[in-house]
Order: sequence, then C-alpha cells, then structure tokens
Amino acid sequence: MTLFEEQRDKDIKLINTFHNSEVLKDIEKGTARQLLDLGKECDKKLAMIATLQNEKQIAVIKARYVDDLSWDEIPDKLGYSRNTVFK
Repeated sequence: MTLFEEQRDKDIKLINTFHNSEVLKDIEKGTARQLLDLGKECDKKLAMIATLQNEKQIAVIKARYVDDLSWDEIPDKLGYSRNTVFK
C-alpha cells in the first residue's frame, strides 16, 4: 500500500467518524466545555488587569495576556515606545 493510499484510508475513516452522531455530540460537548473554560480564564485576567491604576499599564498587560501579542509586537500595536512598554 502506498503512502497516498494509507492517508486516503485514514481520511475516509475520519470522515466516517463524523457521520456518527454520538461522536459528534461528544466532540461538541468537549469544545463547548473548552470555550467556557477559556472564557472564564479571560474574565479572570480582565478582572486582575482592571485593578491596575495606569491606563498605559492596562493597555500593555491586556495586549500581552489577553490579546496574546508578543512583547515585540506591543509597541507597534499600541503606538508606545519600547521603553514605555518595558517600564
């Protein structure tokens, strides 16, 4: 059997799995649970960020930990200097 045929057979099995409604329900439940957990995690981060007093600090920390920007991306995105971001 060639690699192509092996991959084709795997793909067919995967596609057939999605015709099984119980499997789909389990996947949907798991995905919904993950989304709820991520939402709760994001809410916790936002609540902690809201305790900061300085608007620039809030913007920088939110960009890093909520928007998931790298430290190098933040100055460009927010229009702050690197020094401001790293204070």
